[in-house]
Amino acid sequence: MGIVDDLLAHPGLYLGIDTAKRVEYKGAARIQVTPLPGGAGVTLDYEILNPAFPDQIRGHVEHTVVGKTHDGHCVMVIGHTHGSSVAILHETEPGTFELAAGDHAPYPMKVVVAMPEPGRLRHAWWYNSPGEELVEQDVAELTLVD
Repeated sequence: MGIVDDLLAHPGLYLGIDTAKRVEYKGAARIQVTPLPGGAGVTLDYEILNPAFPDQIRGHVEHTVVGKTHDGHCVMVIGHTHGSSVAILHETEPGTFELAAGDHAPYPMKVVVAMPEPGRLRHAWWYNSPGEELVEQDVAELTLVD
């Protein structure tokens, strides 16, 4: 089974903590996993809330579609508050989604999604400045609650 199958088998509301490693901020994380029609994939509605920043309590919001293509590969399409265009990432190994060779983006990125056990979700953003090596930066560890 791959990450799409894991998410399809365990949809619902996940709650947990997101840690921004580079600045050691922690916030409440919420990811709603919803199956797509036909079981082709899921949507992930993800937000991070942090009361340490009252002027911007919603520190991150994204709407993501993770799905299987006709040829059996998986893609991830992300729209989020830190970018003015969608990111289209391709699964390069189980649960790891990266830009395709030659794709242009404002910064290098990848997202790694894992379900270490049913009802537990780990969502990690890897990124850095242009020309720099990718570093795991923001990690949410969540548990299915509904």
